[in-house]
Amino acid sequence: MPRPRRSKIEIIADVLSALEPGCSNPTRLATEANLAYDRLSRLLEELERRGLVRRDAGEVCMTREGARFLSEYRRWRSFLDAFGL
Repeated sequence: MPRPRRSKIEIIADVLSALEPGCSNPTRLATEANLAYDRLSRLLEELERRGLVRRDAGEVCMTREGARFLSEYRRWRSFLDAFGL
C-alpha cells in the first residue's frame, strides 16, 4: 500500500526535524527530508523568508523561530493523535 502524501506542513516539519541536530548542507537535507533537491530549494527560500531557517556558509540552519514552530507542530500533532485524527 502506498504511503499517503504529506501535507505541506508535514514536509516543513520533516525539514526542520532533519535540522534539529544542527546545520546541514542542502543535499544531505534533501535526502533526510525525503524531498527532491529542486523542491527543497524552493521550500528553503520560503522558510528563509518566514524566518524559520537561515543559510550560513553553504549550510542550512534552523532558527529559534523554526525550533518554536517545530515544537508547536509536535504539540498539535500529539493532540490530534490523541483523538485519532
